[in-house]
Amino acid sequence: MVTDLRLNQNIIERVKSESVLLICNAMDKDIRKIILYGSCSRGDFSDDSDIDIALVVACDRMEINKYGDLLAEIATKLAADYLAIVNFVCLPEKEFEERREWYPYYKNIDREGVLLYGRQVL
Repeated sequence: MVTDLRLNQNIIERVKSESVLLICNAMDKDIRKIILYGSCSRGDFSDDSDIDIALVVACDRMEINKYGDLLAEIATKLAADYLAIVNFVCLPEKEFEERREWYPYYKNIDREGVLLYGRQVL
């Protein structure tokens, strides 16, 4: 357990690793990509920054709702273990791929994001 309240690179690395493990176990075949984005991916985070993680999933917008409680539990666990606020956002794979070149939010994730996990569907 972390006792220092300041966000640092060590905590970010630990949250990245544990997030991938927990999300892949929980979302199994639906998870396509896990992308760290925002200040933690750029390296310009501050002591009180949050950790932003995009989950590209093989679900449509309606199906994504089934993961809401599960992701809240994972975020709560990570917050308790690392004293860091982790924000997960689920993005439908088809929508993300279609819009990542022009939609500002998706474009930002695509350009500055760090791929933590990626799966190609054959």
